[in-house]
Amino acid sequence: MINFMCAPNKFGGNWTGDKLNIFIRYLDAYLIALKNQSFKLIYIDAFAGSGGILTSDNELLDGSAVQALSARYKFDHYYFVEKDPKNVQNLKEKIKSKFPNLEERITVYCGDANYYLELIVNSIDWNTTRGLLFLDPYATQLHWSILPKIASTGAIDVWYLFPLGALNRMLANDHINEKDGDCIDRLLGDKKWRDELYRDNPQLSLFDNSEQDKKDVNKVRKADQNELIACILTRLKSVFPCVSEHPRIFRNSKNAALFLFCFAISNPSYKAQGLAKKIANHILKKN
Repeated sequence: MINFMCAPNKFGGNWTGDKLNIFIRYLDAYLIALKNQSFKLIYIDAFAGSGGILTSDNELLDGSAVQALSARYKFDHYYFVEKDPKNVQNLKEKIKSKFPNLEERITVYCGDANYYLELIVNSIDWNTTRGLLFLDPYATQLHWSILPKIASTGAIDVWYLFPLGALNRMLANDHINEKDGDCIDRLLGDKKWRDELYRDNPQLSLFDNSEQDKKDVNKVRKADQNELIACILTRLKSVFPCVSEHPRIFRNSKNAALFLFCFAISNPSYKAQGLAKKIANHILKKN
């Protein structure tokens, strides 16, 4: 019988469990690899939710926050960010009831993830700290502009559930939809996607080019899904020194792509990159 006392968030499908399994397997390996190092270890969950998830298949799962706290080895500090006050309250109650011994290590923020991510990044001495960051936005809430700030730490491993389906829906086939243009700018970091993903409509080639260039309605999409994924990975590589070439695509029951689960490393050390990437790729390929 499902217990609704903890007010779980309702979303996702079979892929939700796969996403959490991939991430927690990496988290466990991360903590084992660094447990004898002198670094302070922190965990950041930027869209922490209520601590529980009820999928569309009525499967009740512990959320990423609870699973991270349940790991055998522990971080020195945990940062949870959640915008919904009700979710924050439920998460705090779950922490108090299930993890009273970890309460002093936990900070829970209620508000915009972009703001609090920058606050957290700026408050930590990254020369003596290493971190693991889980970015699991509900849709397009994460701004690309925060990623360079995360990468600049040189100390954070990042798992980012990129909203591939939402981006794909906003990219119309027969024109550039400027109604969603600002949102796409924030999601991808700049306006260059207009040239990367679109081209001039060949059917309008007989018209005067000076007039044609004035209107984005005269552009047509040239990027298919594979090219869109390549564009996202290229952008991540322009920010982080190391990015996995094997992101996992999560699909709905109709086989439509919903999310792209990406892994990036901010550490400039080739040795650290090699180990982290080896672990992540093994999990992404085998899970």
